[in-house]
Amino acid sequence: MKKLKVKSILAAMLACAMLAGCSSTPSSSGSSTPESKPADESKTSSVSSEDVSSETGETSEDGIIFDEQRHFIKYDPPITLTTDVIVSSTNSYHEGCDVQNNGWTQWMEEKLGIKWEMKYISPDSESNAQKLDLAFASDDLPDVVSGASLNQITKFAQAGKLIALDEYIENAPAPVKYYVDDAVKMTRGAFFAPFTVNSKIYAMPVAGESISTLATSNFMRTDIIKELNMEVPETISDLDELLAAYHEKYPQGRGIAMDKSMMGGIDVVASAYGAATSAYGVSNGNWVEKDGSLEFSDIQPEMKQTLAKMAEYYQKGYIDPEFIVKDGDKVNEDVINGNVLIYNGAWVSIATPMTPMWNNLPEATTVGAPFIKGDDGTCSVTRNTWFTGGRSITAKCEHPEAVFYMFGDNLDSYNRNVQQLRDTLKEEYDYEFKYPVTEALDPINAEQVAKDHPNIGHPLELYIFEYPEELEGCGYINDFCTLVNFWHGFSGKFVSVANLDFESMSEAYKTGDESVLTPNGKSMYTEWNATHTNMLKTFSGIYDYWAERLEGKDNILQVNKYAGGTTPTMTEKGAYLDKLREETFANIIMGTQPVDSFDKYVEDWYANGGTEITKEVNDWYAASK
Repeated sequence: MKKLKVKSILAAMLACAMLAGCSSTPSSSGSSTPESKPADESKTSSVSSEDVSSETGETSEDGIIFDEQRHFIKYDPPITLTTDVIVSSTNSYHEGCDVQNNGWTQWMEEKLGIKWEMKYISPDSESNAQKLDLAFASDDLPDVVSGASLNQITKFAQAGKLIALDEYIENAPAPVKYYVDDAVKMTRGAFFAPFTVNSKIYAMPVAGESISTLATSNFMRTDIIKELNMEVPETISDLDELLAAYHEKYPQGRGIAMDKSMMGGIDVVASAYGAATSAYGVSNGNWVEKDGSLEFSDIQPEMKQTLAKMAEYYQKGYIDPEFIVKDGDKVNEDVINGNVLIYNGAWVSIATPMTPMWNNLPEATTVGAPFIKGDDGTCSVTRNTWFTGGRSITAKCEHPEAVFYMFGDNLDSYNRNVQQLRDTLKEEYDYEFKYPVTEALDPINAEQVAKDHPNIGHPLELYIFEYPEELEGCGYINDFCTLVNFWHGFSGKFVSVANLDFESMSEAYKTGDESVLTPNGKSMYTEWNATHTNMLKTFSGIYDYWAERLEGKDNILQVNKYAGGTTPTMTEKGAYLDKLREETFANIIMGTQPVDSFDKYVEDWYANGGTEITKEVNDWYAASK
């Protein structure tokens, strides 16, 4: 798939928008629901061209109106879809409106012939999950399940409560096809992995920028490295030499920052041995493929090599001797006070602890260094599947195809100003956008909203615009801000388009040409510069490095092979196995146990549930192929 380029953007996505006030009543040509066949896996989401007249506005036999270019127009008579939704205390609506009745839902009913009913409204995700479990038990799930966890989606699918989406995706509108194709490419084919049950897809992932869930970095103090007359290390031997020089100069300093979770510190070394660490919120661990089967990453020989090196570093004083009792906040204090050479963390660490450190130590400079390679060239980093939030359609839904038609319409309208996307869909999918390029308007009441609601969490929802009626659509509604997370049905961003915000920021920093910035990119660019100029400098290097890894350069980035939910044995014995791992790793690093005790840990892991977990994971793997 052709990569979208920043310079081809005309005006890029706006995250706010437009329509008539909530006091208005949408017009419709009827309120009954047309007869339809029960949903099953043999139904497809497309209507044959034989069913549709070539004249604009003709209706198919299923009551769906298309135009002459095969754009979905509306259902006539209207249909009703139900869903679950989370409305927190920070959500706000215009007077007389709520989550079910607002400019956005009115527009969908009037213009698309799709009426939404909120079957379950919850204040938070936990409450929503509880309601969905009760609905599952009473066989009363909504048409579209929006807030289910990965484990719930798997459970619902296995019980036959959800429809498989494969054929609907195959026959989806072009914007949906590109949404899928683009995300599959950007996730190394893992896009649907979390939601695949018995080789069928049961949820549409909510996609976004790919770097946010992946990018970690070894933040290194380049001012100190320069002071030591050394270079940023590339190999494990280079790292040995740098840490030795640093410890000699600063014997009380922390060569590698590490807290009691250990994984941030271990990650600095693990890449050089190809060890797939279970870091950064990977609740079920990383799993690697060996001889066609999946094996748990933390019991592999590569991890033993990594721990041996960490034990060596600890013995030499390169690691805080009190790391085992320190949490992340305490480690951040060490960084801010200038007592750390290398800190491994997510890219957002440019905010904390890096910005406080730069403010505290004006001469300090930092680089997001490439991952350390082994002396033999080995270098790999394993990360969890990108997108693990998804939305499903239940087996009782009478119009599953409607969810795909509306998703396509939303993607078309929301991204109408991304010219390169328009070109790609024309060239590769023979698709002309339904919505024209539209001048992005500023809200006419932003100052008043800020004055009237100084503490509101989502003020954008109250902005009012003045778009002509013929230009309205998702992202361009006059009195409701249709951000992606507000969409009913399926939601998400084209991954490549979402990445453009970050790409444009990196390019603007390197070239000084701010005209390449997307609207969202410009907002962040301005804010970051105002916070500290080192933020953009450091981020640009991190982004460029990860962008190349996402494109497959050096084959360094590997994807966690297990993307399923928590298995029964994980639920039963996972806490004990986690404790066993943490205690063994800590004892090896601190030297209270020999490195060879790792072998006993592996035996104990298998004997205390690991064998069963491995079978459950491989059963999932076999079924997901």
